[in-house]
This record gives sequence, structure tokens and C-alpha cells, in this order.
Amino acid sequence: MNIKQVRYVCAIVDLGSFSAAAAREGVSVQAVSKAMAELEAALGEPLFERRSAGVTPTPLGRAFAARARRVLDEWSALERYASSPVARVAQDDPLRVGFCCPVYDGVDRLVRLISTVMGKVLGRRAEVEMLRCSEATDALSSGRSEALITLEALSSEDVASVALGTVSSGVVLPDGHPLADRGELTLDEIGAYPVLYPVGFEHFSRAVVDAYRQRGLRSELVEVASLDDVGDLYASRCGYSFIAAGNITGVPEGFVLRPLRAADALPVPIYLSFLRGPGSVDLLGFRRALSQMGLVS
Repeated sequence: MNIKQVRYVCAIVDLGSFSAAAAREGVSVQAVSKAMAELEAALGEPLFERRSAGVTPTPLGRAFAARARRVLDEWSALERYASSPVARVAQDDPLRVGFCCPVYDGVDRLVRLISTVMGKVLGRRAEVEMLRCSEATDALSSGRSEALITLEALSSEDVASVALGTVSSGVVLPDGHPLADRGELTLDEIGAYPVLYPVGFEHFSRAVVDAYRQRGLRSELVEVASLDDVGDLYASRCGYSFIAAGNITGVPEGFVLRPLRAADALPVPIYLSFLRGPGSVDLLGFRRALSQMGLVS
């Protein structure tokens, strides 16, 4: 068994044919067919069922591919390590990532998850720091952060922003709220109550709250600069807040998370921002890490 055979198996499973896999890997169909025949002979069982319309993996093929993907992730990390003498010298230096998102109970779980998965996929220890949106560009230019995860593209000549995908959005209500018992909510229903508008986190406010207002949300905006100031909004005014990736972070004790109905719900875009220049960020690695943790779609 060799690493080429492992790559070919994953490519065939992804694309459904030997010819498409060969094109992706930059080799001939004959090379892929020969490699699979040799691998299947070594295993003693077929990995694929050959049909006129393409190939489908056998149970062994699916199980093999699932393990092969983990091997390829580690192999990619090893290749990056082996090809970068600078990285070997500075391997103990963490990858510093800024995360522009409002601070609330539970978001620390998301920060730890991002740090762990990115460290594993990128082959480098990652440290994720929560930042206010106003700090984002300065954090990059000063070297405080090597990359930023933001909910909107940054606008700067020196900064590149690349869309990574979208995350889900939902509504956070205090226990006892008139809508807390609903299975799902509509914009008309929540529009009767005030909504939290976090000060200092303009990316979130524009990408989520303002986006829902453009869709027809009528809620009064209540600007809040600190978690210490939200008590009146929730307790006496029956207010609520939006949340991004709440399916991962969860909500604080005493609150419930409710989805919006499909016709009203908006996906929230997520971006990776970094200084323009050669070789500063492993973009594919970031995408793979966020995808593995189920954060983006």
C-alpha cells in the first residue's frame, strides 16, 4: 500500500469514476486502474463495484475511504512541515487567529473547538482570540493576529477577505418569554419584541440583525455595549437576541434557542481575512478545519 493508492481511493469515492479521479490527480486512467487492482489484490476484497454508469464503493471501500481521509490530512500536515524550514524552527509559535464575534456565555466552547480543530488540521498550535470589530484591521497590521474570522468581508487595500461558507442563525429567548414554547418562529412574531444590537461588533450587527431588518424585521433595536446591560432587555421588556452557530455554542442557562421558519431564516456568511502577500495563510486548511467541525456549510 502507498499514499498514491490512498489518494486514488478518496478521489474515486468523491467523484464516482476512475476517469474523473485520474483527471483530478493528474494521472492516466490506466494508472488509477492498475493501482486499485494492486490494492484490492493486497486486501483480498474489492473496494468498488464497477458498473457502466460509474463505480460505487463497497462497504469495505467506504470504510477504507473514511480512514484514508484522516491519513491524508496527516500526510498534508507532514508535507507542509517537511517543506518549510522556517515552520520547523518556529513550530512552537502559535497560529494567532482573531475571532470577531460578540462575547456571551457559551462562545468559549466555540473558541476552544476552533483552536483544537485548526491545530490538528493545520499541523500548528492555534490560539483564537475574541476581538471587537473595531480592532480587526489593526490586529492584522500589527501582527497580533495572522488571520481573522469575521461575519463580513473587510474593506482594505492591504487585507484580503475570502468567503468560507455560511453558518446558521437562530433566536435566543429567556425562559418565560411569550414565544419560548414555540417550535419555530417567524419574523412577524419576533418583530413585536425588541432585539439586542451589540455595540462594538458591527460585523455581527450588519450581517445578522441588519440583514433580517432588510428582510422585513420590525423589532426595535436596543444597543447594548456590555453583557451587564442586557438584564432589562430580557427581564422587563421581553427582548431577544440573534445568535450565529448556536447549534454549536448552545445558549446560557435560563435561555432557549429557537429556529426561524425556513422561509424567514437567513444563513450568515463567514469570511477569512488576512494581509495580502505570499504564503501567509493556508486557506484550504482553514476551510477544511471549519468544515470538519460542522461550523460552515
